[in-house]
Amino acid sequence: MSERLRAYRAKRDFSVTAEPAGSELTAGSGRFVVHRHRARRLHYDLRLDVDGALVSWAVPRGPTLDPQARHLAVHVEDHPIEYLEFEGVIPRGEYGAGDVIVWDWGRWRASGTGDPARAIERGELHFDLYGEKLAGRFVLVRGDEARPGTEQWLLIHKNDDHARPGWDPEDHPRSVKSGRTNDEVAAAPEALWRSGVPAGEATVPLAGAPGRRWDPPTADELAALDALGGGGRWALQGRELKLTNLDKVLFPAREGEPPVTKRDLVRYHAVIAPFMLPYLVGRPVNLHRYPDGVDRPGFWNKEVPSHAPRWLSRWRDGDADPGQTQWYAVIDSVAALVWMANLAAVELHPWTSQLPDVHQPRWALIDIDPGPRSGFEDVLVLARLHRVALDHLGVAAMPKVTGRRGVQIWVPVRPG
Repeated sequence: MSERLRAYRAKRDFSVTAEPAGSELTAGSGRFVVHRHRARRLHYDLRLDVDGALVSWAVPRGPTLDPQARHLAVHVEDHPIEYLEFEGVIPRGEYGAGDVIVWDWGRWRASGTGDPARAIERGELHFDLYGEKLAGRFVLVRGDEARPGTEQWLLIHKNDDHARPGWDPEDHPRSVKSGRTNDEVAAAPEALWRSGVPAGEATVPLAGAPGRRWDPPTADELAALDALGGGGRWALQGRELKLTNLDKVLFPAREGEPPVTKRDLVRYHAVIAPFMLPYLVGRPVNLHRYPDGVDRPGFWNKEVPSHAPRWLSRWRDGDADPGQTQWYAVIDSVAALVWMANLAAVELHPWTSQLPDVHQPRWALIDIDPGPRSGFEDVLVLARLHRVALDHLGVAAMPKVTGRRGVQIWVPVRPG
């Protein structure tokens, strides 16, 4: 047993709690995680991977991008590297009992030192975070010990390009891992992360369990969709969706394949939602709609329609001029994805940035569409040439079909 994890393991009964017991220490991964933890009192846990274990601080008021804030951070026991993935409920009676979400995660890098462990030992660590919510230069500074056995530090964000005066972590309550809130995690205890599942191996919750935001529809819900005829109201996961023109053909029949109707698109969006939503949550989206089918001209829809349901999440662009798009939809649930399908939104184009930092893109996008005298095979040839060039440069990239006839190449960009 690693000495660094001895205190962590001594406080927990791993036959009861779903928290990971932890393996032997490995080489550092350069990752960090921030948990939002509702135990006896709400607090956040900042954890930095240092030499194969997570050096941890409990931050009662949470980390912030506000450079004027000085938030207390209590240095606690190191946690195992597997805790980077932990999200769930710690049972009553166990140490730290309560619900936990992955509030933020990403990469981190020490600044001004090649030995972060030594900097922590000395009581001052400068570091950069490259997360989904947190970014920029932070400082952890140890203060006087208030009582034996505890270390009180201050967590400060430097006044850099990522600083946001007044930024409050409580304004951003959802998990970056699942999109759920603490309430939603607490309502679905059967969705606990289990330490027997290897870290980084994604799982999709089974259908039918109550309270899960990203479940695919149940067999009964799909049967109800098929029974609607040309349209009607579909009850899906606590929402009642008005669906119209379900038999409208969106993709014409091809050799050996039947046509694809709007009902098919609705069904597809509902079933594929657990895999699609992680790439949409927190991102304003532009819709390319084809109400008369993909063989007829479509149109772009950026502004949230006036008839959109009140529960649909949206974001207001405070920098938009009059006449420009003011409110964008943000797809964060199965019902929202289905509602878009009912608009015949064949193409969903999420922004390459994520709220709240819409001016900090996380992806560079290369969009390849066929011209009047070319087809999809030509698009594939060009996409493969891009792959060869990017591989030669050592640049990671991923292809994505746009929904109709193009291919996009997405290249991750480090924040800042």
